[in-house]
Amino acid sequence: MTAKLSREELDRKCWPVFERLRAELGASYRDWLVVIEPETQEYFLGQDDYEILARARKKHPKSVFFTYRLSDNPAVDYLC
Repeated sequence: MTAKLSREELDRKCWPVFERLRAELGASYRDWLVVIEPETQEYFLGQDDYEILARARKKHPKSVFFTYRLSDNPAVDYLC
C-alpha cells in the first residue's frame, strides 16, 4: 500500500516506468492508457479507463495509481 504521497511524489516514482514503457510499447499501443502502481512498478495497459482501473484495483486493492497516456505528448490523465 502506498503511503499518502503527493501528486508530485507519485509522478516522480512512476515517470521512469512510464518512460521505459513509452519507448518499448508506444508505437504498438499509441494513445492507450498505462496505470502504474508506484511501489511495485507493476503496470496495466488498456483503452477503457474503468476496465483498466478495475484490473489494477483487483490486484492491488489498497494502492494508489498514477495514469498516463502513451502518446508523443504524454499527459497525466488522472490520479486514481
